[in-house]
Amino acid sequence: MTAVPTRRSLLRTGALSASVLAMGALAACTDNPRAGGASDGGAQAAGGPITVTITDDGLEMSATSMPAGQVTFEVTNSGTVPNEFEILADDQLRIISEQENIGPGTTVSVTTALAEGTCYAACKPNMVGELKGITELTITPGSAQAVDEDTAKLEEQAVTNYTAYIRDQVGLQVTATREFTDAYIGGNTELAKALFPQGRRPYERIEPTAEAFGVSEPGDLDVALDLRIQDLAADAGTSVTDPEVLAGWTGWHRIEADLFSADEAFRFPDDASRQAIAEQLNTDTQTLYDLVYGKIEGAGGAFAVTLTDVVNGASGLLNEVATGKIVGEEDTFSHTDLDDFQANVEGALVAWGNVAELVKAQDEDLAARIEEQFAEVQAELDQYKDGTTPDGGPHFVDYSTIAAVQKDAGEAPGDGDYTPQQRALSTKVNALSESLSKVAGTILH
Repeated sequence: MTAVPTRRSLLRTGALSASVLAMGALAACTDNPRAGGASDGGAQAAGGPITVTITDDGLEMSATSMPAGQVTFEVTNSGTVPNEFEILADDQLRIISEQENIGPGTTVSVTTALAEGTCYAACKPNMVGELKGITELTITPGSAQAVDEDTAKLEEQAVTNYTAYIRDQVGLQVTATREFTDAYIGGNTELAKALFPQGRRPYERIEPTAEAFGVSEPGDLDVALDLRIQDLAADAGTSVTDPEVLAGWTGWHRIEADLFSADEAFRFPDDASRQAIAEQLNTDTQTLYDLVYGKIEGAGGAFAVTLTDVVNGASGLLNEVATGKIVGEEDTFSHTDLDDFQANVEGALVAWGNVAELVKAQDEDLAARIEEQFAEVQAELDQYKDGTTPDGGPHFVDYSTIAAVQKDAGEAPGDGDYTPQQRALSTKVNALSESLSKVAGTILH
């Protein structure tokens, strides 16, 4: 096990994500493996998955050396709390792949592509705090998998198109954020409330990859823009209304709390405070724009997207809904969660569309099943449309009217508390999420 420098402990919970700040064709480790340094474990069994056991204190792996290429980890949580498994690049900061919300007693499969070099595995109990069980992985030269010219062109096109999509959405986010904050600081509360779900859509469509964006370190822009008070309070070990915790909270959800909560603890004391938080949101959004358009470099270098990012973009967006948003933890003050669900589905559909032909070439049945399940999830959401937002997009009912939810950052409901509508939506989303999770193992190499 290798010591690791202090890492930001406030990286918010999200879905299976890959660092889009890494450079190179694969989610890369360093090209120069360090001599020795591997934990106990030895080489990966030929063709088989690597078994990983995570606990509240660390992790154990069946192998810490494996050939470059597609790698599958079978991760079992033997601890007492939900946990997160991460694969990190050689700087122990950039995330190559992660799987969150692995419940106690649960086993999940995580498939990714790794380049020759050195990477690290770790876990994060409760998805907050410092990483546990930092373990060095040695990625040895692998057998090159031949890719025909048509496949190579499809892969290149998928990356090019998804990169353009991310940039397009971030551009929309800049103008949507300014429109929202103008209404907010101008005192037009009802318009600001109406613009809140509308303004967040572009970010929600690219959320899993956006979570890796950072300037000083990966994830710091997501922390600034989209952090939930529950995560901040859990990391500090205090309540969600602690004044010191609230003082360090920025982004969309800080303004959401001021707009929608009746609890005075979440309200700003004056208009100057509202002005400051609104301008910070615009500044951080502009920084995100500058990053993805190459005007500045991020923590891992110039902005770049890999095929792994596209694949994980599709599965991660649905996993966002399945593992967290289903209980109303995202928009805990406004209960506009269904709008976020819709944006996640839209973004996942775009990411899926960019790799669909690659999947069809390998597994037509899987591709057909995913197409069918997308339609089923959309039909489930369509039941709850009740009008339009100011931009003409769909408006959804208050999520708390159809689901057991987390209110004012309070206790989240358990599975047994789900309403029939909530359970039906959860079932459809989980089925699609499971199918999309198979895409990585189908096309990555």
